[in-house]
Amino acid sequence: MSSANVLAAGWNGIEIDMSFLGSGFLPEIINAYGGLRSSMRKQLDKNPGEEGLLALLVFGCFVIFLSFLPRLFATDLSQSPDQSIAAGIIMWFFVVMFFLPLLMYGIAWASHFISKAFGATSGNKNARHALFWGLAVLSPALITKAMLSSVFIQIGGDLGQFVLNALNVVLALVILRIWGAMLAESKGFRSEWRVSGVIFVVFAGISLIINLGAQWP
Repeated sequence: MSSANVLAAGWNGIEIDMSFLGSGFLPEIINAYGGLRSSMRKQLDKNPGEEGLLALLVFGCFVIFLSFLPRLFATDLSQSPDQSIAAGIIMWFFVVMFFLPLLMYGIAWASHFISKAFGATSGNKNARHALFWGLAVLSPALITKAMLSSVFIQIGGDLGQFVLNALNVVLALVILRIWGAMLAESKGFRSEWRVSGVIFVVFAGISLIINLGAQWP
């Protein structure tokens, strides 16, 4: 079976044995694409402490920081390029490594209580584990999207903007798919697709409320 077929099968919920990639943290991330729910189950079986979950979150946030750099370097800078790059890196690092973790804990807490409303019985730790492991699994997609975005920023024009918008949509779908599968497994739901759908509805509703609030006179 080709690697493309393996990833497609894992993406569609069919469990694929990808143990040939070896063991360790980074191979486990790649292995997860062969079976998202089984990767979450393995993580839950390890039962890491809060320090382990925090390490996952720090890794994911650092990848988000790295994923911003290609776009920063590709974007047209103002009169002082060196200062602009330095200021952008420092600001982004501060925001991602200090404020984003707090936001992620809040999102995990909210996902726990929403899951409880749908009948989940597992604890808040499982919701945090699902979100933080999902963020780690998302890291290859984030880096890939960042590299492609830097290319099409340089191309510019209608084509460049169209591809950038398409990449954002694809990344959003990937986030929904990965987080939905991880949360479904950690909370004991049968259908990860329904969980992904609920996540989409919640965030779409929040975005609508924010937009309406911004337009309110």
